[in-house]
Amino acid sequence: STSLLIKKQDKADAGDVNGNADIIKDTFENFNIDVDMEGANIGPRVTQFTLKPPSGTKLSKISALDRELSLNLAAQSIRIEAPIPGKRAVGIEVPNLKAATVRLSGVLDDKAWKTASAEQPLSFVIGRDIAGQPVTAALNKMPHLLIAGQTGSGKSVMINTLLTSLLYSNSPADLKLILVDPKQVELTPYNDIPHLLTPVITEPEKCISALKWAVSEMERRLRTFAGVHKRNIAEYNNLSDQDSMPYIVIVIDELADLMMMAARDVEALVV
Repeated sequence: STSLLIKKQDKADAGDVNGNADIIKDTFENFNIDVDMEGANIGPRVTQFTLKPPSGTKLSKISALDRELSLNLAAQSIRIEAPIPGKRAVGIEVPNLKAATVRLSGVLDDKAWKTASAEQPLSFVIGRDIAGQPVTAALNKMPHLLIAGQTGSGKSVMINTLLTSLLYSNSPADLKLILVDPKQVELTPYNDIPHLLTPVITEPEKCISALKWAVSEMERRLRTFAGVHKRNIAEYNNLSDQDSMPYIVIVIDELADLMMMAARDVEALVV
């Protein structure tokens, strides 16, 4: 049940939206560009102001004014989307004074998530977009994902969100996990879940053994698929006379630590 997850959500504070819209219009007028302001969309982290430039205006002229707009709006940074995909308009994204908290529970209770997870078993939650709509992706469509960023940017939050999403939509019969955590503090809370093929791995040597097993298991599965003329797990599991085959997801926290200890082995196995 999603009652296990935190429900409390703080709302975004976008500041003076109408005032900011006037500042944007005035800034463009100072450079002889008369734009029509069409509205503002308050998202979790940024507010997107939509505007229509006069016909014949080069979009590069609008994009070049990002620093002037940042100064006049007293914003740390702004993003100009010229044009907004699928629209005859330009978007200017201004950071909110206070960002909204986007909780996993809110997305998991959403209809869009239920549809996505029903269609793709390895769907996971990313967050919410500028319009507040859920953003999801399917790991089986990728099927490799590198989560990168500086310290404190939310990599561990992303990994926990991914794992929680998978656990909410897959039983242990449908999904098996191999979790590698050289730091020993990020993934150990998952040690008691029934989806694990092995307890959370904290030693590099055991990780290399697990990756070697995964490669041989992948090759065994490909031979099995070839034997029944199927291309992937989904097609194979649709056969009524075969036992269903679970997905196997491997999550490695701090891949860089592992690469420093045994770069040659790890790289070859990951490839």
